[in-house]
Amino acid sequence: MAGENVSSSLGVGAAIATAAAVLAVSMAAGRHQTLRARSGGSSWAVVAAAVTAAAAAAIAALRFKRGKATDAFARYPQQYVARRGTPSVIDGDVYKQPWSSVPWSEPFIEIRGVDDASPGSGPNELQTTRMKMLWDDECLYVAAVMDVAAGDELVAKFTARNSPIFHTDSDFEVFVDPAGCCHGYKELEMNALNTVWNLMLNRPYMDGGGELSGRVAKEGEAAHWDVKNQRTAARVTRGKLHQPAEAAQWCVEIALSHADMLSRSPIDGPNPAAGRSWRINFSRVEKKGHVNWVWSPQVIWSPKKRCYSGEVNMHLPDAWGYVVFADAEGRLPDHSPADAWRDPAWPVRHAAAVLYYAVRAFREEKGSIPPSVAELREAGLLPESELAGLDISIHPVDAEYAVDVVGGGWAAHITQDRLLTVQRHN
Repeated sequence: MAGENVSSSLGVGAAIATAAAVLAVSMAAGRHQTLRARSGGSSWAVVAAAVTAAAAAAIAALRFKRGKATDAFARYPQQYVARRGTPSVIDGDVYKQPWSSVPWSEPFIEIRGVDDASPGSGPNELQTTRMKMLWDDECLYVAAVMDVAAGDELVAKFTARNSPIFHTDSDFEVFVDPAGCCHGYKELEMNALNTVWNLMLNRPYMDGGGELSGRVAKEGEAAHWDVKNQRTAARVTRGKLHQPAEAAQWCVEIALSHADMLSRSPIDGPNPAAGRSWRINFSRVEKKGHVNWVWSPQVIWSPKKRCYSGEVNMHLPDAWGYVVFADAEGRLPDHSPADAWRDPAWPVRHAAAVLYYAVRAFREEKGSIPPSVAELREAGLLPESELAGLDISIHPVDAEYAVDVVGGGWAAHITQDRLLTVQRHN
């Protein structure tokens, strides 16, 4: 029950048509913004209506379907190509240039994916969320638009920095793991009042990880971490706060400093440049966490269920999507289109995550570490077809262990607390 990418779910033709429609609306929105600005009027309502209409069509078509893996990339997550560009100011206007020249993402869906989401838990066309990204030498830029249907409520109460936004408020969240190592990743939460909460996770909670932030520690203490160069803005572009009888919409615009995102990682992540990538995901949280809609669904291998399963847990960084850095035209250094790029290390990266979950389940069930992959296979804890052609070894060391996966010119090494390293292998 994996989350397949859009082209796998819709077919190449439908995926291209959907992308073209979204881009056309984005470009039209930019032109309308320019015309209204020249005449002194506000274009927010008209642009919002156009974007919502396009999103309604896209969300109706988007599906992450159940399916048997047919190749190593069948379970590849969502991917967005960030073009090189710099917003002139971070003010919450997500329709100005250069934003109006780049496409929106696919609409967000329920965190577990279409197959595993409870009936009615996903967003409808009046509850659409989409994002887009840009980058330059200093920052990764994020813009997002969130529609709130009449009957729902746009909630924003927290005003103090580093408050736990999701506890009460409508919440937009960004998760970034530049190194793709599942440790030292960053999270930003913000509400419609532009109140922010920044934190770093030394490792996922289920691996014994914890929050490092200005909320839990003071500067100078070991558990303190905070950003130094971040800029954010939020706007309510339709309706009002705390008026559930009216439909509403709000936007965020964010500048994430590369220096902040790359700081204090146990493994060095790449500085953004055309042709490089980071792991990333986005979440919209409502109703104290009872509503959770994401860009790339949190689908992982579940050994206990003997299938892929969508989980209500954003702290599974191995399930996040990719942002691929490209030039201003969306191309890589060899001039090929960046949207055709896929992480060449994905087969071993994905296999390492599968084995991490399998060994963890074996240990929980039997109280010991499997000495080899054979024991995992005998216990039925592996999706056999997806590991074909890979060289896999398990290394028990006292009460700890690590797993190595080699194949296709790449090697992945993952530890019992999910620290993942990937490198070329000759």
